[in-house]
Amino acid sequence: MLSYRKTLWSLVIAVNLAVASSVQAQYETDFPGAMQPFSDVNLENYDFQWFAPPITEQYGQDTIDPNTGIFFEYHRLFLNVSRADSAPGHWDGDATYGNRLDFGYMTDDNYGWLCSGWRLDGPAWADVNAGDFNSFEVNRTWRLDQFHHGFWFEPMIGLRYAQFNDKTVRNPQPLFIQNNMLLGQLGGRIFSHRGQWTLYSSVRGFGGQNWVFRGDVEDYSNGVVGGEFSLGCAYHITREISIDVAWQHMYFGTGIGRDPNFQSSEDMTFSGVAFGFTLNR
Repeated sequence: MLSYRKTLWSLVIAVNLAVASSVQAQYETDFPGAMQPFSDVNLENYDFQWFAPPITEQYGQDTIDPNTGIFFEYHRLFLNVSRADSAPGHWDGDATYGNRLDFGYMTDDNYGWLCSGWRLDGPAWADVNAGDFNSFEVNRTWRLDQFHHGFWFEPMIGLRYAQFNDKTVRNPQPLFIQNNMLLGQLGGRIFSHRGQWTLYSSVRGFGGQNWVFRGDVEDYSNGVVGGEFSLGCAYHITREISIDVAWQHMYFGTGIGRDPNFQSSEDMTFSGVAFGFTLNR
């Protein structure tokens, strides 16, 4: 297992360096400084007036532009997690709570970074569906010129590390099975402002390798593909602070190990509601 972990982190570092070096020349002309992650964060130009009155005009009118600078989001998750194929009622799922944090920045030159982390503490039905899920991703983002009807689009490219631990008790009871996924991803976020409301949606498609650890049973690996989708709306209490609710859906189409007694490759779905608040986005 130690050798697998060393290989996993070596791949993370190697892919990160390869992506940075290959796209630097391409974007340096169109987005000056776009590959310099921190040198262009000019905090002196951001007034951070958290409690200023909300801007109610539509984006793009009267020289009003989307927010720039550092942003932060917190969402509480209430999701349904699908069961393994070997579980009773495998077509069903079980509810659990979790948290998601998003943070990053967007510069005045319309490029930035987005980092996002997930944590699900369940489900916790011991002999049917039990486990936990962790995910962390880093994305390079850009903001394109405004589309018709006030819509903006922010494409992104990045890396994600995800881990799912299946702790379902089986007979005879083995150690839990651990999925460690290194994924490349492409996606984007589209949004529009209407009065004190922001309507938004984001989508990501990802694929990569999953190293499956089974304790004292032989380990194995799978290719894994999937995607993530959200659709939500936010209400601006002040210029910089909003509360929002969204439908959140993540799907792994193949490659997930759920049964430690076999070298399984299954799909898995998280789907439900996210509600929380946003600062300066």
